[in-house]
Amino acid sequence: MTDTQTTIFDLKEAVHDLCLAKGWGDGDGVQNPQHVAMAMTVEMSELLEKFQWLEEKDVQALLCGRDPGRVSEIAEEFADVMMYGLQLMRCLNIDVSAQIERKIGIVLKRPSGVRGRDIKPQSME
Repeated sequence: MTDTQTTIFDLKEAVHDLCLAKGWGDGDGVQNPQHVAMAMTVEMSELLEKFQWLEEKDVQALLCGRDPGRVSEIAEEFADVMMYGLQLMRCLNIDVSAQIERKIGIVLKRPSGVRGRDIKPQSME
């Protein structure tokens, strides 16, 4: 599987097949979405740990391909996060592509430089 050859649907099904093969969740391989979301946060913490205490030179090494070992560790943790995310989206029948496209539209409407939800541009006050 590669990004250019695999659809999100294919990935959702592959993760579901894994759940079935491992006997996770109920009889049809669907795990409790609350538990999946909580497990996702644990995996996200493990991903963040790979960046803990990095200095700028270390980040540049990642970006320039000079630390393939750490990039491999990051990739593995990111895959865990994504697998839980895909599992969550599948069990809740959420179209990932449609939601990302919708969210991009929302973000594009925000003024540049405004990040926080509580920060309102002057024109909106």
